Amino acid sequence: MSDRTRVWRPLSVRARTTAAATLVVAVALIAAGWVMIHHLESNLTRGVDEVLNRQLGVAATALQDGAPLPLVDRAVTIRIASPDGEPLSAPLPPFAPTADQPGEPRRIVFAAPVQPALREASTTVPVPGEGAVLITADADTQSIRDATRATTHLLLLAAPPLLLLVAALTWFATGRALRPVDSIRGEFARLTTQNLGRRMPVPATGDEIARLATTLNDTLARLEQSTRRERQFIADASHELRSPLANVRTPLEVAARYPDRAEWPTVATGALEDLDRLEALISDLLTLARLDTAPDLPLTPLDLGTLVHDVIDRRPATAITWTVEVADDVTVAGHRTHLARLITNLLDNAEAHAESQATVRLSATDGHAVLDIVDDGPGIAPADRDRVFERFARLDTARTRARGGTGLGLALARDIATLHHATLAVADSPKGAHLEARLPLLGALP
Repeated sequence: MSDRTRVWRPLSVRARTTAAATLVVAVALIAAGWVMIHHLESNLTRGVDEVLNRQLGVAATALQDGAPLPLVDRAVTIRIASPDGEPLSAPLPPFAPTADQPGEPRRIVFAAPVQPALREASTTVPVPGEGAVLITADADTQSIRDATRATTHLLLLAAPPLLLLVAALTWFATGRALRPVDSIRGEFARLTTQNLGRRMPVPATGDEIARLATTLNDTLARLEQSTRRERQFIADASHELRSPLANVRTPLEVAARYPDRAEWPTVATGALEDLDRLEALISDLLTLARLDTAPDLPLTPLDLGTLVHDVIDRRPATAITWTVEVADDVTVAGHRTHLARLITNLLDNAEAHAESQATVRLSATDGHAVLDIVDDGPGIAPADRDRVFERFARLDTARTRARGGTGLGLALARDIATLHHATLAVADSPKGAHLEARLPLLGALP
């Protein structure tokens, strides 16, 4: 692969984590080493300063008392001079070494230059017969530099093995922590649309990776359910579309084969009825597809009572007697077209199953607009109260072509209710079916 076509691949999470951990430890070692060396040098220098100050005090007392000059430390050198810097040699008390430093000759050095490696302290004291005398004490700091240099070398020698150990431990720990991720990736790679029943292995650690695996499994479960529902929907839609097409095709083929025997007005009427049913089915399918893929609906303030009256007024006259009980000022946040479709579907369902009358009630209670539609038909058995909202679901009494619809009306109504943060369910009723829709009043949306 040439340099022009080579694609730079970023480091893996394991490598980045190892590099970051090693860099952090390296910076921490540098900072800690600098602090330790600085602290060591400060403590040693402070100790030398204490010795020099103590030596100055002892020397000053000895000069004032006319006593010999004792030595506090063998490494300390004392110089005596006038305040203007002229070395003094007489008349001064003779130097006498202390008992713990036998054999040490006079350590008073006159006019000795101060070297950069020396630590120096001085003081001026009055001496009888001499006036003011400048006492200077200094000590060699080479030992301090040797100690700090040795400590620095030790840190420099110990740092690389320590960083290698940190890198190795981080690499191992990161690999062990990411091992479940690799298992999840491998299992996820084996997923197909035909095999959505597989689930990700959930580690028993209870950490973020375990929660990720649990979330993926929940998502897969929803995806599997949605795929199964979609496949069932496609199968049912294909069946429902094939039935009216066959109903249209068969009479036309018979009439075309025997044109002299065909009753063309009857054939045309039947074909138009089947086409009407086919058109209604296709319209419901398109509406369901839009609802399934649509984002949140744009909800606006809407007078639900006025919308109920408008839908009822536009309906053609039937043999069913409608009783309308609508409260005033029932305002919800909704989509006018979709809510009108919900009300229409509920009214169509009641009209299809009612024997002679149906009731529409709208009230406001507990922060919700409650729309009740009750008919005096055969009702809905408790075992079918959930199934009646499934797509293409028909109860036994509604399977005939004369009375049955597309099987999508109530499913479409529930989907619209869900998009409005509302509920649609079958309520108890002494006779007939009782469908209840509860929508949040304006200002009560979550």
